[in-house]
Amino acid sequence: MNSDLTFSDQAPFIVAELSGNHGGSLQKALELVDAAKISGAHAIKLQTYKPETITVDSKDDRFLIKEGLWKGKYLHDLYDQAMTPWEWHIEIARKAKENELVCFSSPFDETAVDFLEQEISPPLYKIASFELNHFPLLKKVATLQKTVLASTGVSNEEEILKAIKTLSDNGCPEIILLHCVSNYPAKSEDFNLSLIPWMQKTFNCKVGLSDHSPGHLIPVLATALGARVIEKHLTLDRSQSSIDGDFSLLPEEFKVMSQSVLEAYKSMGGHHSESKKIKERFKNSSFKRSILVCKKIQSGDLLSKENIRIARPGHGMCPSKWTDILGKKAKRNLEIGDPLVLRDLEI
Repeated sequence: MNSDLTFSDQAPFIVAELSGNHGGSLQKALELVDAAKISGAHAIKLQTYKPETITVDSKDDRFLIKEGLWKGKYLHDLYDQAMTPWEWHIEIARKAKENELVCFSSPFDETAVDFLEQEISPPLYKIASFELNHFPLLKKVATLQKTVLASTGVSNEEEILKAIKTLSDNGCPEIILLHCVSNYPAKSEDFNLSLIPWMQKTFNCKVGLSDHSPGHLIPVLATALGARVIEKHLTLDRSQSSIDGDFSLLPEEFKVMSQSVLEAYKSMGGHHSESKKIKERFKNSSFKRSILVCKKIQSGDLLSKENIRIARPGHGMCPSKWTDILGKKAKRNLEIGDPLVLRDLEI
């Protein structure tokens, strides 16, 4: 991936999401960065928030998660457990640089943006699904004039258009929408991946995938449909402390995903220019059928089913000319196996 991060005509940009899978250990967070590199990621992504910048500390029933992976937890408690301490960001970014990985984050309020700019100056930003209507945050990020990845998991078409306009009007040079199902974990049948080409056309922008499903099937399918960014959670284990472990990939699984995504991209011809694609497609065309001589022909002989045949290889005239040339005279002597061409005939 080029350092300018234009995301043009390249294999999908693979992002390893650190999330809360560090389990409260900086050492584990740094090990996850090393694992991201080995697993084929191009970037490591953080989440920059504090519980008080994302919710309020209330035990009202409205703040209680009632289903899914974190059922029974209150929002403030969950975020307190899952957050990446801000003081870790600098060391994580340094480790990412050592591994030649891009390091960036999803900020959840304006103070997080200020912190990220001051401490690590990431080359791009991610807007999480649930923040796509946080318009002060969008404006703040847009003014930095950096590429923005924006997840669309809980937004309708009108809301996405409004977010795109806010980002564009405030200086964002490139917006890449990430198709996302905001369930944890997400089920394959809920993805409706046909939305990827629809999003490309409707919003006139590149599209990627932020994936919370188990396994790597969805990223591979998304790549085949044109996804230019693949974001997937990475974990070292599936212990209780790895809070997103149930829908994250272990390093060896992440590596298989990275390789499979690249293979899917190559299978779609994305690594070739159009002219090279055409040449590759037709390089074995000589083994198609054509009109060949199957019995010696003397100059002046009439062409017939007895002395010419539709056969392989494809060096002679196209078989579509078969009925047109039957009964025509040969202009020269022809040997068995000679490809029949127009200059051989008296027209």
